[in-house]
Amino acid sequence: MKLWVTPRGDRWLCSECEKIHQAAIAEEGWRPAFEKNDPMLRCSECGQGDVEIFD
Repeated sequence: MKLWVTPRGDRWLCSECEKIHQAAIAEEGWRPAFEKNDPMLRCSECGQGDVEIFD
């Protein structure tokens, strides 16, 4: 999961949503602040995490 700095505020994006928003990332000049693998983090777009939690 990456934290992106955008003109409308910071957003966490999973790898799938990052692919979907590639055009906005390029056009608006989003920049990644950092990447973190934490099972508790959720994507700002889809609400899913990058890390799968097993019971």
